[in-house]
Amino acid sequence: MPIRPLPIFSTDQALFDGLSRRDERAYSFLYAESYPSFRYWVLTNSGSEMDAEDAFQKGLISFLLNIETGHYQLQAGTRITTVVFEYCKRVWLTELKSARLQKRAVMPDTIDSIDTADVARDLERMELVNAVRQSLGQLKDECRKLIEWFYVDDLSLREIAERLGMKESSVKSKRYACTEKLKSFYQQTATNLGL
Repeated sequence: MPIRPLPIFSTDQALFDGLSRRDERAYSFLYAESYPSFRYWVLTNSGSEMDAEDAFQKGLISFLLNIETGHYQLQAGTRITTVVFEYCKRVWLTELKSARLQKRAVMPDTIDSIDTADVARDLERMELVNAVRQSLGQLKDECRKLIEWFYVDDLSLREIAERLGMKESSVKSKRYACTEKLKSFYQQTATNLGL
């Protein structure tokens, strides 16, 4: 089957209209007109053939999406191939910057030894936190909420009283009782865990 020659879009307006209609011939024409010069530019600017293809595809997709969404409107005297080249060029320059930053963040050949005292302290803290969590889990729901609201969320006794539908003085007494239960559960849990 013979290959049909690409249609020649005589004006940028005709090409823009074809791209707006998602005409495959317009896509093919734009690719054929734009890619060779962009490929050459990438190859002369620290890139490979694959880099050129990737950056071109990303830039072209970005350009076409801007046409579809109306973010790009053709201005009189503007060459679409030049605009596409700039979109693709921006993609490639961004990728080059990113690659340079990654090269700066190289892992050292040796890693300083880890301070075992720090690790031991961290493990001890984790065990204490787990013991507190287990102890909180043993409390009734209302007690657990009251303690979390007061100590974690930093709510006032008045705010907690409103949430629980109680008097402020009753919440104060309940908070004391719940805190004592939590201490008791914590001591049991810590003893069981050998803390």
